[in-house]
Amino acid sequence: MLVSSIARFNAITQMNNSAFGMMQASNNMMNAANNTHTFGGEHDLAMLNKMDKKLSLDLLTNKLTYKLAYLQDKMAQKHEKNEQKSLSVLA
Repeated sequence: MLVSSIARFNAITQMNNSAFGMMQASNNMMNAANNTHTFGGEHDLAMLNKMDKKLSLDLLTNKLTYKLAYLQDKMAQKHEKNEQKSLSVLA
């Protein structure tokens, strides 16, 4: 029971970290889009494109990590319920 609780806490922590990372990536993308007037010339647009690709990849990575942590939490919940049932049968 302790192990599944620790696994659930770790999954929830990972979900929170991923959600925060998604929020940061999204905010950085919006800031870059809102400040396009500060960029000028072909070289700076290439840099803006590179930033956009990096932030998009960060956003997708955080989304995937969030989904995996969510599934880990669900598996830990199920395992915890099964442990409780087996303990009540033994008692």
